[in-house]
Amino acid sequence: MTSPVVAPEWLQRMRQDAAVVSNAELGTTTREDWLYTSPKELLPSAAIADPDEIRRVVAANALSDAWQVLVFVGGVYSPELSRIAPEEAGVVVEPMTRALDLHPADLLARLGRSDAADAVFLAMDRERWTDGVFLRMAPGRKSPGTVQILEVGSGTSWLRHLVLLGEESSASIVETHVSPESTTVAAHSVLEARLAPGANLTHVRLRSLGAGGHHYGALLANLESRARLESRSFGFGGAVSRDDYQVSLDAPDAFALLHGLVETRGAEKSDLSVKLRHASPDCRSDQLFKMLADDKSQANFHGAVYVDRDAQRTAARQSNKNLLLSRDASVNSRPQLEILADDVKCSHGSATGRLDEKALHFLRMRGLSEAGARALLVRAFAGEMILPLPEGDLRCRIDALLGGD
Repeated sequence: MTSPVVAPEWLQRMRQDAAVVSNAELGTTTREDWLYTSPKELLPSAAIADPDEIRRVVAANALSDAWQVLVFVGGVYSPELSRIAPEEAGVVVEPMTRALDLHPADLLARLGRSDAADAVFLAMDRERWTDGVFLRMAPGRKSPGTVQILEVGSGTSWLRHLVLLGEESSASIVETHVSPESTTVAAHSVLEARLAPGANLTHVRLRSLGAGGHHYGALLANLESRARLESRSFGFGGAVSRDDYQVSLDAPDAFALLHGLVETRGAEKSDLSVKLRHASPDCRSDQLFKMLADDKSQANFHGAVYVDRDAQRTAARQSNKNLLLSRDASVNSRPQLEILADDVKCSHGSATGRLDEKALHFLRMRGLSEAGARALLVRAFAGEMILPLPEGDLRCRIDALLGGD
């Protein structure tokens, strides 16, 4: 494992405090959000990937239409594989190791402040992170384009990203998590985002791992008044994976959209956990997560919406829809609402089923093979998750992954 970056005194204290939490919590499956997967499953004995294979993976996954591409290999920033644009006034995009020297006040004030106190992997990441991306937008600034954070798994890695958006600013971020097909890796990555009043963050996370991939990813976001977060995630491959969302709507008129699609095959296991808090009046949230489970794989969803007592006139929707593609696959779904306010419009639901036999028969009668008919119905189920993405490299890549390429 890469050693954590040399730290100032405040960061050393943060790491020490985090170590206490991670050592106490590691290995537990008694917590409600870790019922189906042990944290230790995400910490296998990992191997270093072949450099030539790493270069091929980067070339295949770097977005040609991104404004900037920051590449991390095994938790270390790779300037030679990255593509950096000229500096823009009011826009900061730096590796975290450089931000420690150039922007220490921002990191001291914000880094790690969104972590839940008892979250084991967030604590481990605070203790062990080696690098990441620091992105800061000045008030009123609009990002010239998409910033891609391309993380290539090699060995065991820990990354921490920090995004600070000023008032009425906007940014677009794509996280791409990949690993070579034949290498066992353990990759862990946390993105913290703070959205000032009126800020707008568009976020996409794509996980496309080889068979030996073990991955933990988290999005932690705090939204002020009129801020808007739109996050879409897509998960494919990997032996064991987990995506955590912890989002808090902290001031009136904030809005969060969280949509995601997970596909599991073989003996893969994937967890998706969402904790969304309405902490202020007049906020809205929209969650839609879909899972496709094939062969002997397992997909698990735990989604919780919390509405605080003062969060009157909340509007929250949560939906989890799942498709079982084989008799041996399994899906566990546990949507949850905890409402303390009395003037709210909240809904949640979960549905799990199999491909419609009548629809399959209808398509077969019109000349499609069984495989073709199944693929068409799967694409119809998953297609609405991809359609909102703009035309470009990212959408083409996700579309190909869904097709099995």
